Amino acid sequence: MVACPSSHTAPATVKCPDVTNWPEGTFTFEKMKIVVAIIAAAVVSAGITYIAVPKQSSAEAPPSDSQLSKQNAALRKDLEAAKRAAKKAPTVVQVEKQVIVSGATLESPEVILDYLAKVDLSNVDQRNGNTDEHRVLVRQVIRQFEELTAMGRDALPAISTFLSRKVDKQFRENTSEIVSGNWSEGRIYLDPIFPPSLRIGLMNTVRHIGKRDAESTTAAENTLLGALGETGRAIEVAYIARALDDLAKDVHTDAYLAAARELLTEEIRQEGREVSFLNRQNRPLLLNLLRQHKDTSFVDTAKTQLIRTGTYKDREGKEHERTYIDGSVMGYLTGVLGKDAMPILRNVYDTPELDDRARSSIRQTAASYIGVSPDANIIINSRVTEGFKLLATVEGADAKQQKANRDRGLGTIRYYLGRMGDNRNITPETLQARRDFLGSIRAQTNDKEVLVWMDRTTQRLDAMADPEKAKKLRGFDPRRDPNQPEPQRRR
Repeated sequence: MVACPSSHTAPATVKCPDVTNWPEGTFTFEKMKIVVAIIAAAVVSAGITYIAVPKQSSAEAPPSDSQLSKQNAALRKDLEAAKRAAKKAPTVVQVEKQVIVSGATLESPEVILDYLAKVDLSNVDQRNGNTDEHRVLVRQVIRQFEELTAMGRDALPAISTFLSRKVDKQFRENTSEIVSGNWSEGRIYLDPIFPPSLRIGLMNTVRHIGKRDAESTTAAENTLLGALGETGRAIEVAYIARALDDLAKDVHTDAYLAAARELLTEEIRQEGREVSFLNRQNRPLLLNLLRQHKDTSFVDTAKTQLIRTGTYKDREGKEHERTYIDGSVMGYLTGVLGKDAMPILRNVYDTPELDDRARSSIRQTAASYIGVSPDANIIINSRVTEGFKLLATVEGADAKQQKANRDRGLGTIRYYLGRMGDNRNITPETLQARRDFLGSIRAQTNDKEVLVWMDRTTQRLDAMADPEKAKKLRGFDPRRDPNQPEPQRRR
């Protein structure tokens, strides 16, 4: 509450504000400025009155009228200045922003690491995982990682020592508020909000320290390289590779590719759900790493790992053995060798133990190299010939079976003609090679329907050779007349 001066009576034109009658919450900054101006006016007026009416006990002579007039004018000038200042917008002062972790413990790195090693986030009740207790623990874990990061380079020695102990703890979160992705399916995130394990979280912390402080970058890289040399986990090699590239692009490529190759030479294990995804071999992650960097030094070993043997259970629970093609190995070979991988695939294509499903995966890869790889041509020609045989009419055969055979044969032929009309980065040489291959299989059939499809495929290849027409081409289906407009799709 603001009170008027009690020593003298304020002029009638100046009234004290009655702030006690203002509604709660309405004493805003603007009203406060008005109050300040009014108080200033009251003080000035009181001063004028005090000068005009001096105390009777004073022994000094009273000021003259001219002196009073000058003093009064000066005081009124000060009053006007005070009013203008009250109306002026406040000055905005920019201060440096700082990230403050709420409730930070400011403990040593060792204390934080000890806490993280003991916190229990492994057992999550899938029915009641999103509980207050669980969410508090999740927040605590995230906060401790952030605090380690805030400590910067001072935290690196303790983290390095901890990683060398090869101790870990799997973290699980079942909260809808965090979407961290599914690491168990082989997806790697460079900067996870909530890490899948303590070690991954610490590696990410090291990366952050190196990113935020240029003087700490080398120390952070060395910490990650130390962990790379000691880990036996594929998932950690894949993560460290990304973290090192984030700190120093392409500087440590040889180190993490060597670590990947070393793990890929280990005996291949059959792993089920009983093995934590952190400890699984996760071979596709490592093979993809080699593929991305076009590392051909693993090709000879990959050849020996292309065909795999495993077991499976049928619907009745009976266990069976099967031989199959390792898709991740085949992807690596074609990724680093391109069409030159086809001789390797052709050598295993006729392996007696392979079922048609396994051979189909090789044929799909061969279809990408129609015309440009003799080995691919041999595999595809063999398959198309099988399709032609199914078109033949067998006298006395069941009509229903005959139709089923023809449908199967047409489906096979349509698939490979469609692949020849694929319109992605096709060179003139490849187009001509596809024309030549198309001519070779045309000679094997007199089926009118198939010949129409082949004519349309020839038209497609001609259109693909024209740069302007190629820009407008969409998906190709030899059953559809290219001269007819495409049917309108429902929206």
